Amino acid sequence: QTVTADFMQQGHFAAHIRRMRQMYHNQRDALVAAIRRRLGDHLTVDPPDQGMHLVAYTRRGLSDVRIERTAREHGVVVRAMSRLYVEAPPQSALMLGFSGYPLPMIAPAVSRLARAFER
Repeated sequence: QTVTADFMQQGHFAAHIRRMRQMYHNQRDALVAAIRRRLGDHLTVDPPDQGMHLVAYTRRGLSDVRIERTAREHGVVVRAMSRLYVEAPPQSALMLGFSGYPLPMIAPAVSRLARAFER
């Protein structure tokens, strides 16, 4: 048998999945809370039940493309969603990843993102 098969048969893979789900859940909640606290006037966010990204919709017609570019200048990578629409009218929104970031990094990153809205 392979090491991977042994890992799975001994229940380690299921435990790993549970740990990762909890970690992603905590990271998501920290990101949502920071967005609502720091950027609630500019973004609306509906936390996803699963996954590693969330979508935050801009308020008042803000340009997600401009915010994406400005955020990068502040060391924050977000993706403008309006570029992804093919047939439906584009909506201004940002895709933000939350997995793979330690909890202490999330609020400071949102603070840097907030600077992109100050221009």
